[in-house]
Amino acid sequence: MFKLHVVASNKTEVLEKFPATVDENIVIGEVLKFVDGKLTKATASDVPEFVAISNVREGFVTVKRIYEDEIYETTLAEDGAALSIGDKVTIHENGLQATAAAGGVFELCEILDNAVGGAVRGLFRR
Repeated sequence: MFKLHVVASNKTEVLEKFPATVDENIVIGEVLKFVDGKLTKATASDVPEFVAISNVREGFVTVKRIYEDEIYETTLAEDGAALSIGDKVTIHENGLQATAAAGGVFELCEILDNAVGGAVRGLFRR
């Protein structure tokens, strides 16, 4: 699950609601992108636009827009022993975790535990 940890600016957050891709089980904390006008999970090196703050209800999901000045916390889907601060890693296929694979958009700014399931913090970079 990607959860907001720190916001570096003083902005008022607006929650938004958009249609979800049919038959997709979007859950709280999943990072999302638009495909054909509907939200779907972001994976690999996709640039997520939103994080889900609700499960899908009646075909819609409530989201929070992702900004580059926000630090998010998540867990590692695989061993991160070789990771360093500043590495840009990919989003796991579940849309809820980071991987240890290079070439992604989640830039690590803190590694709390580099084991599988360990917590890391980072920023989404475009």
